[in-house]
Amino acid sequence: MKTRYHGLDALRGISMILGIALHSTLPYIPNIEVIWPADRESSNVLWMVFEFIHIWRMPLFFLLAGFFANLVVTRRSWLSWWINRSIRLLIPMVIFFPLLGLTIPWIFEYGRTGEVRFFYSNTGQPFHLWFLWHLIIFTLLTIILRPLSLTYRMLEQVLVIMKLNLIVISMGNFKKLIADFIFRPRIPVLFIAIYCVVGIPTGGELILNPISGALYFTLGYSLYGNNSLLSFLNRYWIFYLSSGVIFFIIYGLLITFESTQPKDLVSLIKILLKAICSILFSFGFIGLAESKIKNLWKWPRFISDSSYWMYLIHLPIVTFLTFVMFEISISPLFKFFVSSTITLLVCLITYKYFVRHTLIGTILNGKRSRTR
Repeated sequence: MKTRYHGLDALRGISMILGIALHSTLPYIPNIEVIWPADRESSNVLWMVFEFIHIWRMPLFFLLAGFFANLVVTRRSWLSWWINRSIRLLIPMVIFFPLLGLTIPWIFEYGRTGEVRFFYSNTGQPFHLWFLWHLIIFTLLTIILRPLSLTYRMLEQVLVIMKLNLIVISMGNFKKLIADFIFRPRIPVLFIAIYCVVGIPTGGELILNPISGALYFTLGYSLYGNNSLLSFLNRYWIFYLSSGVIFFIIYGLLITFESTQPKDLVSLIKILLKAICSILFSFGFIGLAESKIKNLWKWPRFISDSSYWMYLIHLPIVTFLTFVMFEISISPLFKFFVSSTITLLVCLITYKYFVRHTLIGTILNGKRSRTR
């Protein structure tokens, strides 16, 4: 019987839905005046909420993407996974890329100037759908690299025929050694070190650095089938989460007082702390989800299914609501709650009545089973 990873299904959905909360906090972060008006209210509490979600959310998402990629490849084939990615990534990109160009630019223009002027622009794209672009890049890379993998296997077979089994064993041991050192440890220290080096050009941010995202994708790919590590995460998830909280507190203190510290040193420490927190929280949440969520009943399954739709459409809604409320003299925390709640409700309602049972719903989530 094939194992169904209900916890990871739910966790993947949650990581997408948290995009609503993340983008609801952005306008209230202090000292960010590139997009939003300089005289807006700010909130240190919402700043820390943003940093907490941001530090692990997309690393976890790419890690889970790699995990489920290996699952599909193992249970079906590379071709099945490529077809799946073509449907679930390329088609939404073709549909929603122009829709975002039609909505987001004038909404941000309204936020900056207060004037409503409808226009279409792809300037700044694909800053919202960047994770789709990265996953498409990863998919294309596997198509390119797959022949190399097949060539390697053919070489192994030739060496076996030539009775050079010792060389084949040595090659296999070397591959296993690399994987064991970089991707399989319970705390992958070497992976964190490599990520820090790769992340230096973008300050540890994933959005402009597909190589960083590819590392997490590969880490997740190696996690599927690594039953000993998965079992360990299920038992000791609280250790990972509590350790993550400690390192995040250090990170929060650092970014709060970084103006008094040497810039180069602070940048390097920030990248290191981001990498450590991303691994600790990702592993912790994976263990928590898989140990506690054994099945997805009706409503959790519905919310999980709707998460992709929510991610695709939420940004214009949440930004417009935020800009409308800029002129209202109430607490930023209340504005955050209002914009997040209304956006969530709009996304859920539109998914239920206009998407779930349509072709778009099938494209986003595949064919629905009777239990869904």
